[in-house]
Amino acid sequence: MDRDLAAWLRGDINLEGPPESLPLFLEQLAGRATSPLNVAHTAEELGWTRPVTAGRLNRLVRGFGALWCRHHDDSGRPVVGSQPRLYLVDPVLAWMPSRLRAGLRPPQMTALTEQALGVALARRIDHLHEGRWVAGDTIGHTRTAAGNEIDLVPVAVPSGGTTLESVPIEGKWVDDGWRSDAKVIENKFRRGILATKSLLDLDHPSWAIPAPLVALMLE
Repeated sequence: MDRDLAAWLRGDINLEGPPESLPLFLEQLAGRATSPLNVAHTAEELGWTRPVTAGRLNRLVRGFGALWCRHHDDSGRPVVGSQPRLYLVDPVLAWMPSRLRAGLRPPQMTALTEQALGVALARRIDHLHEGRWVAGDTIGHTRTAAGNEIDLVPVAVPSGGTTLESVPIEGKWVDDGWRSDAKVIENKFRRGILATKSLLDLDHPSWAIPAPLVALMLE
């Protein structure tokens, strides 16, 4: 099945070259998911030109294989010219490189968690306001004045004839020591959700909730 999916994906994003170019491409994307994607650096690592790399990324997004998580400012608007994150829509795509080629890294659980939550939130936003996924207007990340990043910032969504903001979410695949990350969200937004490995703690302005439960509630 992995090779059938790889063959379809290679054609869909117009990937020329040897068969290993696809797992190398996906490994780069999966490994960089938790940070803004530098297209020029990614192209250099893959030995491609920047226009070729950008074109393949955009085809992957247009084919619903990946989703841009844009950098938002304090007003909740995308920052023009900033670097977005790129989330693979299906965790299978993150696991494919290590299954298709020996020596390639399997994905890290924190990165998988962050991507899965981002995709679940984007789907929910598009369900509430159809067309926003295609328009690239669903999820966003931000950076605080201290240089800390927050994975999923509040975005405006329709609700019962009015407009509300989603709750900020940070994905951390941990069993303890979550309060320092929660304080980053609280200092910026006063409240939020830490999507954890197994922790459930509702006694603070930011709640710790197991990531699978957060994704289930979003769905």
